[in-house]
Amino acid sequence: MPLAGELISGASMEGQHFLAESVYKTDLAQLKPFLLPQGRRAFCGPATSAAVINAALRPSNPVTQFSLFGTATPDTKSELAVSLSGLTLEELAVLLRAHGLVVRTVHAKFGDVATFRADAQETLSEPLTFLVVNYDRGAVEQAGAGHISPVGAYHVATDRLLVMDVAAYKYLHTWVPLSKLWVAMNTVDLDSGRSRGYLIVTAGARVDGTSGR
Repeated sequence: MPLAGELISGASMEGQHFLAESVYKTDLAQLKPFLLPQGRRAFCGPATSAAVINAALRPSNPVTQFSLFGTATPDTKSELAVSLSGLTLEELAVLLRAHGLVVRTVHAKFGDVATFRADAQETLSEPLTFLVVNYDRGAVEQAGAGHISPVGAYHVATDRLLVMDVAAYKYLHTWVPLSKLWVAMNTVDLDSGRSRGYLIVTAGARVDGTSGR
């Protein structure tokens, strides 16, 4: 679908120029081999999770957005339930933790755009650490409602993030103004009653300094 307003396609000449200039793009190369389009309408969360799990852990048998439900905890949402209603930010975190990843959850309501920018820069320059965003498409002038995708890069001069959209049938990778994405994350997910936000996911020691899951 065509991009509106300040959104810029990652495949355009301008988008490619941003990527060439970016010094925060470690995650792009790590995720790209494992990123596949979501297989069902509400599977943006599973498609994102599969890419992050495979990039972070490099399992001998890579998980898919369907097989990842084979590793579950009592709190993990079922494949059928996700097919019907998708995943909230907290449910996405539970699914990733079930695979042994360490997750810090940030609801936009309790954060600020400056901290998000700093988190993005740090995460996108660290190997095996990934940034996943949960946002309202309407707030970034796209068709649809709540959505989940990983972020691959940050361009300092234009203050844009490259969202690696897993709904490839609808949009390709897109450079989104960071402030605009923040507004889109600071919206209420009606399924949880809480604001959307972002996850910082790593295969290493806990990123929030606490122990346990």
